[in-house]
Amino acid sequence: MQEADLAAVMVNENAAYDFPWSASIMASNQKRHYSIIFESDEGTILGHAILSTVADEASVLNIAVSPLAQRQRIGYQLMENILAHAVDKKCLEVFLEVRESNRPAFTMYHQFGFNEVGLRKNYYPSHQGREDAILLACYL
Repeated sequence: MQEADLAAVMVNENAAYDFPWSASIMASNQKRHYSIIFESDEGTILGHAILSTVADEASVLNIAVSPLAQRQRIGYQLMENILAHAVDKKCLEVFLEVRESNRPAFTMYHQFGFNEVGLRKNYYPSHQGREDAILLACYL
């Protein structure tokens, strides 16, 4: 992900989430962490992911696929890429949070070897107030 991609990434982020990251948060994280995009053959950004690595641990900070491109294995390809990067950085474990209501994402993460290791109460904003996050971890 390059700085020139940020406007298109934000279109994707806003389409994918009811409570998206702000442009300033996206830009800050894109500069500090491993950030990738998934583009169509026409150059349209269909997905993006951001991974933070510290010592031997990594955290998936953001992963989003455009609603128009979901169920096309784009999320899988993004996860394969960021997990390969974590391995290259010699990380031993990867963490992420997923909304309790996001069962499709939870299922995908489970297929990559992520297991539930905790619960963050009232972690995410929701239209009904707050929603719990399931904390997942994967050993590499």
